[in-house]
Amino acid sequence: MKNIQTTLLTMVIFLILGITLYLVSPPKSAKEVKTWSSFVYPAGYESGRYKKVDNFSDYASCKTYSIDSSIKFDQSPWECGLRCKFDSGRQGFQCETMKSK
Repeated sequence: MKNIQTTLLTMVIFLILGITLYLVSPPKSAKEVKTWSSFVYPAGYESGRYKKVDNFSDYASCKTYSIDSSIKFDQSPWECGLRCKFDSGRQGFQCETMKSK
């Protein structure tokens, strides 16, 4: 009888643990929003200095803004990045995709 109680208690503990992990984990069905970021380099790519503007809904609007900003800074280089996040290890932004054409 004691063996059955121990087995039942173990199963209840694992069931509670499984339910807790399920409730705590982020939903996988939630879609990440695709946002674009504009990077304009007034002193060139190699300088490490850039003007960054976030939250463009599509590449076309990011490109338009980047080209307009580039003209203000004497045709400086520009890029648009998709889903950019700051990487503290590299001390810069890392993007899923970068486009400049």
